[in-house]
Amino acid sequence: MLQPNRTALQIINRLRADGFTVTIPDTPYRRIYQLRLSRGWYFGTLDVSADKGRALRISMTWQPNRTNRKGSGASRIIGLLNTLPQHGWNN
Repeated sequence: MLQPNRTALQIINRLRADGFTVTIPDTPYRRIYQLRLSRGWYFGTLDVSADKGRALRISMTWQPNRTNRKGSGASRIIGLLNTLPQHGWNN
């Protein structure tokens, strides 16, 4: 069962507060829980360490033009969430 650390839990709660559906798998794949994220035209994954509960990386895609943003480490994940526009990225 996933036991995220404080920072990872804050990221998960932030995603939920921003309207994302966060699906947490019952068991890890290898040593990572890969959480599925979706909100409207956005979808993605958030990888969390099964051992220490750390947020490792995020990948978000805006479906209409398949624009993708990625970040590794808690500070870059939070930075990506801070720049996430309401209606997608223009590339």
